[in-house]
Amino acid sequence: MGEKMVDFSVLDYDTHQDYLNSFSTRKDYQYLGNQRVVTSLAKLGYRSTKIPYDEPEFLRRHDLAMQAIRPKIMGIQPFSIFMSPTNKDPVLLEFKRREVPIYSKNLATIVFTMYTSSYCSDISGYIDLGMSWTNAARSAHSHTNWPGIFQGTAYLRPMPHHLSYSNPRFNMLNYSDSDNFRVLHDHRYGMMFMHKGDQKVLPVGGHPNPFARNIRRSTAISPKYGTMIFYDHIVRKKV
Repeated sequence: MGEKMVDFSVLDYDTHQDYLNSFSTRKDYQYLGNQRVVTSLAKLGYRSTKIPYDEPEFLRRHDLAMQAIRPKIMGIQPFSIFMSPTNKDPVLLEFKRREVPIYSKNLATIVFTMYTSSYCSDISGYIDLGMSWTNAARSAHSHTNWPGIFQGTAYLRPMPHHLSYSNPRFNMLNYSDSDNFRVLHDHRYGMMFMHKGDQKVLPVGGHPNPFARNIRRSTAISPKYGTMIFYDHIVRKKV
């Protein structure tokens, strides 16, 4: 497939594993009985006329398809222009590759981040990435300094007005709805979020959940931020 050709079929899958599973049949599991073997056969192209994409290529194709849905973002200057071309921080690169689909309202992303404060308390929170960028663009009260984050002079920290904020030192635990998400609390599945546009429920816990297909969970690790978790939701109906 040429570089300029967009494969929209990848948008049918939330994860690379879901994509690989589409190349397998029920008989594969019946006779082989091993997920690893079935996946290996799919990767080698034995269940299709083409070799499936590996994970990096799948993600790249997924991003290309997302951008092709609505390629033009009018009147918006992405904050990644402040990022040096030599900056290879994995977390910043993950932010950068989400700019077009988030600004186009085709993707909604929640970020979980944590840091240790000067008084040795672990402060954590869930952040609506799209709303955070919008607030920074309009210089809203207590907005995040995204130009500084991409320049490397500022640090992304959870704030009390984000989707969730936890500061054990001061016994603070706040929950706030955002422009794109409502906070939900379920007695069985714990905290979840609902996208205000398509009303899809998005789980963020690690336990089995009937809504797991609504979200794609990935992590990025950098020397500056440690491990940051991204929860991506493909929007079916915009806010």
